Amino acid sequence: MKRFGIILSIILTASVILLTVGCSTSSGGEVGYSDERQGTVNQNEYVLYQNVFYNGYAQNFDGKSVKKVGVFAVLHDAFNDLDRYYVWGYRDSTKCCDWQWEFTPKKGQKLPAVGSLVTVEGTFVSDEQALDNYWIKDAIVTTNTIYTGTTYDVNMYVMSDTLERVQLINLQRFPDYFKDQTFIAYGRIKTMTSFQDPYYDGSWYYEFTYDGTIPGIGKTVVLSGTLTDGALVVQTLEQID
Repeated sequence: MKRFGIILSIILTASVILLTVGCSTSSGGEVGYSDERQGTVNQNEYVLYQNVFYNGYAQNFDGKSVKKVGVFAVLHDAFNDLDRYYVWGYRDSTKCCDWQWEFTPKKGQKLPAVGSLVTVEGTFVSDEQALDNYWIKDAIVTTNTIYTGTTYDVNMYVMSDTLERVQLINLQRFPDYFKDQTFIAYGRIKTMTSFQDPYYDGSWYYEFTYDGTIPGIGKTVVLSGTLTDGALVVQTLEQID
């Protein structure tokens, strides 16, 4: 368990690639499957994230109260048989780099739909159970904008590219855990049977099956369907670039 957790942690902190995600920042707004995706942009948050997880600043914030505003996502950690909660966003409008903070919600809270814009407030602490050894504990989650798109068992469409990459590793290594679950994902067409990282070649790719028409190589798409034996059986594929 520890070895695989370390692998996921390395991937999560070493990959800072980012893709767009649907999210309106106006109170009461809606986000749908085909809406133009804007997401949350915060360069200072990205710099802080880099300093904490790359430059050894984490101990300076251990035990301190923190407040984060971003998109709510749930990573299904099959290895540890639990769901991990994240608030995340972009560095800037180029959407090339992302930041994400894991948190544990305060007991008894009702969380909004994944993809919602939220404010997360809690205490940043070290903990071996956190994927990157730190998380925001007992967080109060306030919903700023509710995501109203279609719901899926595994929603990678509302994840950062970093989180999507980690989720795909889970799907590949633990197919029985996700058997017959619905999914939605995004990326660029790599071949007629695979898609890859939306921005960088060689970062990651994943196979899929689809009976419909597939856009040209390099086109950015959203794919949805059912997980079967670790494979993405796509029912809907939409080009979004």
